Amino acid sequence: MKSIFWLDEVMNMGNSRDDFTSATKELLANRVGRRCSNPACRKLTCGANTNPEKITNIGVAAHICAAAQGGPRYDASMTPEERKSFENGIWLCQSCSKLIDTDITRYPKELLQSWKQLAEQTAILEVETTSSTPAFEKDKELVQFYLECFDRPAFQDDIYQEGRMEDFDKAIEDTLIALNTGVLRTRDGSILKQADGKSSVQNSLWREKLYTITDMLTAIRRRLKIAKKENAYSTYGTGEDVAYCFYDRELAEWLNSTREEILKILSSICKEAGLRELHFRKHRYRW
Repeated sequence: MKSIFWLDEVMNMGNSRDDFTSATKELLANRVGRRCSNPACRKLTCGANTNPEKITNIGVAAHICAAAQGGPRYDASMTPEERKSFENGIWLCQSCSKLIDTDITRYPKELLQSWKQLAEQTAILEVETTSSTPAFEKDKELVQFYLECFDRPAFQDDIYQEGRMEDFDKAIEDTLIALNTGVLRTRDGSILKQADGKSSVQNSLWREKLYTITDMLTAIRRRLKIAKKENAYSTYGTGEDVAYCFYDRELAEWLNSTREEILKILSSICKEAGLRELHFRKHRYRW
């Protein structure tokens, strides 16, 4: 059976791009466990196909700095060998590969390099980690870790009373990364705690609920991005007394109710695991 990257290599023959070899693509994929390197995604990119001689692959060996002039993050100072080297590649799912090339300001070279490093670290930790702890106790430990990730103002305060929307968005992002990779970081990027990502939870119902939570967190981040572009909110006050004025009341209510629902789902898992529950504080202010 030919490599899953053979077709890509044939299609790229004769062009002027500095493309990766099949060996480099295989190395990029294998070093991160064939999962997307975006810490907010971590999707498995390879699996079985109905044809017993084939596999389904949705992974992409993406260039950190573009393979050809005019591409995203192109660096004219790089040699062709450097552009098609392992160091200039990152393994992503197709969606995230498209994502990083549509907004090069949001996804600069340095960020993608940090994603790659974190994905490789997470992959080797998954290989090294073994446990004889019964499934329920192991799942309970993971849920306790996730619970700590949500025990922060970003999931408890009314949206009108958030200090800085940028910090709120960063808290949501950090929580997503913790759920997907098991890595909880401080604001400066230092690893605060290390566990396993949600895919390691063996209880299928708990795992499904955690996947639902990550979908909801992702939706919050996407909606915030739109709100910022549309100037849907403004601030007033200074220092610790700063608060937000949302011109779209329905948006503010949605942000509050979505976070409340996330905590309800998480608390339903905690209740079954015998752990304390988290509750969203009732709304205390309206503009």
